[in-house]
Amino acid sequence: MARTVNYQKRAEKIKEMIDELVKEMGHTPRIPVQKDKIKLADIDFDNVDVVTLMQVQARISRLILEKSK
Repeated sequence: MARTVNYQKRAEKIKEMIDELVKEMGHTPRIPVQKDKIKLADIDFDNVDVVTLMQVQARISRLILEKSK
């Protein structure tokens, strides 16, 4: 039996994880884009530890891979 994947649901979960990381970092976006949405360009990654950066990179990489299918 073929396995189906709900890419919309996965993408939303990844977005939620990124939003949670942003909240944990205590970062407030300079310009609110929309309700509860943050641009990655507005996040100060210079003050984030390597482990957190690697987690963000892995999550974004998975999202890119899923979207490219």
